Amino acid sequence: MFSIGRQTCKPGSGTPPHVHQHEDEVFSVVTGHFEIFNGESWTEIPKNGIIFAPRGGVHCFRNCGDTDGTIQFICSGDRFDIFLEGLSRYVLPQDVQAIVDYSATYGITYPTLPPPSA
Repeated sequence: MFSIGRQTCKPGSGTPPHVHQHEDEVFSVVTGHFEIFNGESWTEIPKNGIIFAPRGGVHCFRNCGDTDGTIQFICSGDRFDIFLEGLSRYVLPQDVQAIVDYSATYGITYPTLPPPSA
């Protein structure tokens, strides 16, 4: 089982660094220019290329272009689409702690954000 999704991002935006305990991800660029962080360095995702982000490793992506862009992800497992549906009810920045707490229930943590509430 797997989930496929797309996210459109403004220049400079993307996801915060995070770790999945249960899912591997594959990223490809639909439009624009994106780069991925592997916990140590940024690498641009090549046009018509894919980047693999294994579970257990820190990763994130950002739009490194100067126009809106869309990135596609394929995520292993059978719960990530449910996670994303629930995540959509939150708004940044005011819901940061709620996002961290919610994500932890799916085995997703954010090393640069506050830890989950006790």
